[in-house]
Amino acid sequence: MKNVPSERPASRRPYATSRKLLYNILQALPALVSVIDREFRIVFSNWRGGFEDAAPAKRTKGLHCYQAYFPDRNRKCDRCHIDAVFASGKPVITEIDNSRVGPLEIHAFPIFDEDGTVIMAGEYMRNISARRQAEESLRDANQVLEAIINASPLAIIALDHEVNLTLWNPAAELMFGWTRQEALGRPYLIIPEGRRDEVMENIRCLNEGKAVRAMETCRMHKDGTLIDVSLSTAPMLNRDGDTIGYMAIFADIRERKRAQEALRESEANYRTIFDAANDATFVFDPENGDMLDVNLKMCEMYGYSREQVLRLNVEALSAGVPPYTYDDVLRKIWKTRYDKSHMFEWLAKDSSGRMFWVEVNMKGAVIGGEYRVLAVVRDITERKAAEEENRKMQERLRQMDKMAAIGTLASGIAHEINNPNNFILSNSQFIADIWPDINRILAHYAEENGEFYLGRLPFSEAGKFIPKMLEGLVEGSHRINGIVTGLKDFARQEKTSIAQTVHINRVVEAALFMLQNQIRKHTDGFQCILAENLPPLTGSFQQLEQVVVNLLMNALQALPGRERGVIVSTSYVQSIGEVIIKIRDEGVGIPDEVRDAIFDPFFTTKLDTGGTGLGLSICFSIVKEHGGIIECESEPGKGSIFLVRLPVNQNRK
Repeated sequence: MKNVPSERPASRRPYATSRKLLYNILQALPALVSVIDREFRIVFSNWRGGFEDAAPAKRTKGLHCYQAYFPDRNRKCDRCHIDAVFASGKPVITEIDNSRVGPLEIHAFPIFDEDGTVIMAGEYMRNISARRQAEESLRDANQVLEAIINASPLAIIALDHEVNLTLWNPAAELMFGWTRQEALGRPYLIIPEGRRDEVMENIRCLNEGKAVRAMETCRMHKDGTLIDVSLSTAPMLNRDGDTIGYMAIFADIRERKRAQEALRESEANYRTIFDAANDATFVFDPENGDMLDVNLKMCEMYGYSREQVLRLNVEALSAGVPPYTYDDVLRKIWKTRYDKSHMFEWLAKDSSGRMFWVEVNMKGAVIGGEYRVLAVVRDITERKAAEEENRKMQERLRQMDKMAAIGTLASGIAHEINNPNNFILSNSQFIADIWPDINRILAHYAEENGEFYLGRLPFSEAGKFIPKMLEGLVEGSHRINGIVTGLKDFARQEKTSIAQTVHINRVVEAALFMLQNQIRKHTDGFQCILAENLPPLTGSFQQLEQVVVNLLMNALQALPGRERGVIVSTSYVQSIGEVIIKIRDEGVGIPDEVRDAIFDPFFTTKLDTGGTGLGLSICFSIVKEHGGIIECESEPGKGSIFLVRLPVNQNRK
């Protein structure tokens, strides 16, 4: 019997260990766990879940649960979950608000004895503040989302995996005519017959995770009419990424379609007017000068198709040299920002490379909501040609006026020159007549007294030169008379006699005599080749001399350096009965576009150096009056050849 008491503590040891283990587990739980008896007294509590700071006085045994867990409460709750457990013998889950710790979720459960009688109740209280806050946020978010969906002007619907409607907002009711009650739970009821394949293809893409953005299609109204819509769809996924439904948003685009159609008609009208204009029209991007549009007149004017010209830079349509380059036209385009409209002339280039003048009226304009630069271009080639012709005519008139003044002056000068020249001529002829007598006397004096000097020249030499000097004086005086006569004739515009017998070689020699200084000044390579036995011709010696002088002066002035030469020659072509004067130079040559105009009155390339443009014109007139022809052959960089062809012994009135 003495051993019995010692055995009982040993048998209770596992129970004590289990109890301690359970106690430790309950103490480790973050939520409140307690056991309440049928008197609502706390049998056990781990004092967790916000009740750790409860006053020690409230932790005494036999304290009622409502007193310990609910401050300032002296009786059980009106709707007591512990009461419900004792009454039903079943677990109860509820939520209550506790002023100490906040909202609580309570799991209350019965504790039975061996007979199955509920002797106590356990409860597990968990703080659900975070869950409440999350639920509140979710509720707010759902309310915001619902408000957005309901307020959206776009029709928004949702479909489940079976393509039944689960969402139908007010805009969908307005757009398609079915109310929310009529639509929800029904299959996709706005599909037109001809669009079912499109819908199934769209669903297939959604099941593959692909969204559709702004697809233009049509859907059916309740009354059967079709509505043009812009459709955007996306799959609805669960947390595992599986498709659980489909979301669709519709925008009614009937007005836009009508506007687009009206715009197309307007653009067609605009294009008709645009292309019917008589002036070329460009539309430029003001930022970089890119051409955005052109009309048919532009294509016709520049020789391009619209597709070709829109791929070109604006410089390709310009001369490409300052001030007609890409940078120059950009400055013109940018100027429209500060000067709404401005006009200027531009040197353009067409597809063949031909340059032509245009007048450009450029201004800024808003087209299609964008700031653009509009340029209206008119071909003014004819106007420029007319202006140039007018300028030339004005120049001719000024020249004619000047020549008229020169004629008047020449007439007066000729008269003044005649008197002293006649005095020189008569005196020189008199001296020439008496010179033989003077020479005989001086020669006799030299025989008797030996060599003597006349001035600084020995008599033996002076006797040889003085006759030539007298002959030169007489000839010079005659030439002055001829020049004076020519000046008078020029001033009076009267014709001189061309009925003289003229030897062409003498004409050339006389011209060379007058041009000796000019020849020495311009070249080291001058040649003169005169044919023998040329037949004489009928004409004016002085006028033909003027032709040779003029042609030789032009040839000498065309030489770029003294190393280049000039050759003048004469010949006779018996088969055609013509004497030919040929003047060939190794000068700069005459461009083709200039050669056709060299015989025009007042045309000159030497206006800045005093050229009048009359020389070749007068030569042409003289040769023509003599029944001949003057011709020119030239190659730029290599020189020119002038041929004067004169008929022999042609009788003229």
